[in-house]
Amino acid sequence: MASNALALIYHSSYNLELPGHVFPAHKYSHLYNRVKRDPVYASWDILLPKKAEDVDLELVHTKEYLDDLFGFEHTSRTMYSELPLNRSIVESFMYGVGGTMMAAELSKKFQFAFNMGGGYHHSFPDKAEGFCYLNDVAIAIRKQKETNPNLNALIIDLDLHQGNGNSYIFQYDDKVYTFSMHQGNLYPKKEVSNLDINLEANTKDDEYLSTLETALNQIRKDFDSNIIYYVAGADPYEDDSLGELKVSMKGLKERDLMVRKFAESLNVPCVVTLAGGYARDFRDTVEIHFNTITAFGEK
Repeated sequence: MASNALALIYHSSYNLELPGHVFPAHKYSHLYNRVKRDPVYASWDILLPKKAEDVDLELVHTKEYLDDLFGFEHTSRTMYSELPLNRSIVESFMYGVGGTMMAAELSKKFQFAFNMGGGYHHSFPDKAEGFCYLNDVAIAIRKQKETNPNLNALIIDLDLHQGNGNSYIFQYDDKVYTFSMHQGNLYPKKEVSNLDINLEANTKDDEYLSTLETALNQIRKDFDSNIIYYVAGADPYEDDSLGELKVSMKGLKERDLMVRKFAESLNVPCVVTLAGGYARDFRDTVEIHFNTITAFGEK
């Protein structure tokens, strides 16, 4: 079993400058710098992922879609990403996938492995969607299954938006359990997860956390997981520009700690990815992501 420790993974290619775009893709370097300024984490080794290879991407994505993506072609397969399509952006996603794959591999040694990127949960096998070109969590799970066919993977998706790509990809896989708790009346068009919880606008800390606790207790009864993938979106935040949930920064840290304690209670490793975050004050998004790191890194 993995030791009770945290591995951090980051690549400078995660960072993108998209002036005026609602997706703050420069948050990754700010998070990295936030870690390096912290007296506890500044001395930690931050591991460098390799870029995912085509053979890895093909575990989930169709050849036709990947041809369009690598050709930087705006087609019916790529047009719904809501992002530009160019070499630096595709490279960023390939490193992001590599980071989640590396975290999955490190889960053999570490209780918690944290990719300071990833969580591209809207990407489908044959199309992009919602700021997501490549589905890193799905690829990492499929990669693990190559050497561990008995893998039982639990996806805990607490982003503001449903993890529709993962729900679709694993809808007929009884060895992957998809759980998504999200604002119900927002994008995207919903797919069917093993467990979906549609939250009402204006949901605050107490209701949010009690609902999550009930869901985790239900999952404990329903599914025997041996690894958790946690999509730790920052966008349920009360001052997020795309959402109407009202979870405080403190409440989000308690959420993260609840997921950590759940993993510890099952004695299974947990791979953590960032996913979304669109706070009106950009610094809040960075701090929420940093708080997720501290939730899994604290002794």
